[in-house]
Amino acid sequence: MRPIEEYKVVQDFLGRVCRQVRARAMHPEIREELLGHIEERTELLMLEGNAEGPAVEDAVKQMGVPEDIGKSLHLAHRPQMDWKLLVLLALLSIIGLFGALSVDYAGTEHVTDIFARKAVFLSIGFILLIALYFLDYRKLKKYSGFLFFITLCLMAMTEFFGSNVNGANLYLHFGPIVIPMLGTVSVFLLLFAAAGMKPASQWGPWEGVFHILYRGVLPIVLYSLSGSMVYMFIYLLAFLVLTWTTKKNSKQFAVLTLLPFAGLAVVLFTKRNYLMWRLEGVADREGAGDYFMRTIADAVSSAGWFGQGFATPNPGIPYVYSDSIYPYLIYCFGWMFGIVVGMVVLLFLARMWSISNVLHDSYGKNIVTGVIVVLGLRLLMPIIMGLGVVPVVSLDFPFISYGGTNNILDLAAVGMLLSIYRRKNMIPSEAGDAPSVKAA
Repeated sequence: MRPIEEYKVVQDFLGRVCRQVRARAMHPEIREELLGHIEERTELLMLEGNAEGPAVEDAVKQMGVPEDIGKSLHLAHRPQMDWKLLVLLALLSIIGLFGALSVDYAGTEHVTDIFARKAVFLSIGFILLIALYFLDYRKLKKYSGFLFFITLCLMAMTEFFGSNVNGANLYLHFGPIVIPMLGTVSVFLLLFAAAGMKPASQWGPWEGVFHILYRGVLPIVLYSLSGSMVYMFIYLLAFLVLTWTTKKNSKQFAVLTLLPFAGLAVVLFTKRNYLMWRLEGVADREGAGDYFMRTIADAVSSAGWFGQGFATPNPGIPYVYSDSIYPYLIYCFGWMFGIVVGMVVLLFLARMWSISNVLHDSYGKNIVTGVIVVLGLRLLMPIIMGLGVVPVVSLDFPFISYGGTNNILDLAAVGMLLSIYRRKNMIPSEAGDAPSVKAA
């Protein structure tokens, strides 16, 4: 206890201020800041010839009414909702429902009732989003290591006992429940867990090797064995970004990333025939290139500014309800609509980035960073694939394409972001930046 805090008048003042602030985690920081102000005023009064006791009492009086100060601080540290992110999320979801309705009426897909099913999945996802918004995400940090280990075990189970679809073991069955474990599910779980584990800046030399093998190489191997190449690249990039943000220096980052890149090189070598076939689809669309890319390019080029109209069928576009929803939306509603969708996506990503810039809690910041990488790639890739810039791969469009588990999981991830933003002013700064307190 600081000497000046031993005075009862000071203790009473600090207690009355803190009773007005519901964010209890901020009380120590608030008390420290207020004590600093009282000490400064006490020193000035003592320089004027006052004794310490009377100087302390006068300094406390000069601070103002404690209840008023406390109410002001409570407003500064109360929960907040990021309405901008929520509005952009609602727009993406509405676009997704509109696209699902168009696919339903077109009647070219073997999947029926896409609109109704998507509405159900979005409803479940928004309920989960609300639940996570009120959850204190910090309580999950202590389970980070366990979550990472369990996720790796489930990925291994999927590889050996999961369902094989199109040459890849991606799905794990729990009775009637089917989970795409070696897809978005595992990527989010691994990154949420890694966000709360020991940061790279605290790794020793041999400890760093272990964590790189455990957190970086092992997941990459599991993804490559299952044939989930897209999500392998997504996880690798997210892992590198998290390692970079928690590194000691650039030299350490270069050493720590050597093993994941070596693992990636081995994977690329073993999968070189598949990758070359994909790249040929970009370079040779008129010859023996990728049929899907040619079909999508033809559909987009024929759309015009305002498209072919609602629910116009185009049987040539593959998987219009999932992988190819973006070029199908352009085909039906035109280039202008495609530009609008792209702008909403960019604004959504920019808003997520702005959230990461206002956070002081490293755990929350790491979670947001991982979500930005995963959702950023999955939001941008369908757009550039639809424009024919990169080879077509199996990758859903978050919030817009049809997909039960992914729709729910993506909304849950946004719910976690909103939970972190909600508490951005309720958690003490790790950098030691005390809150600004204005005294009367």
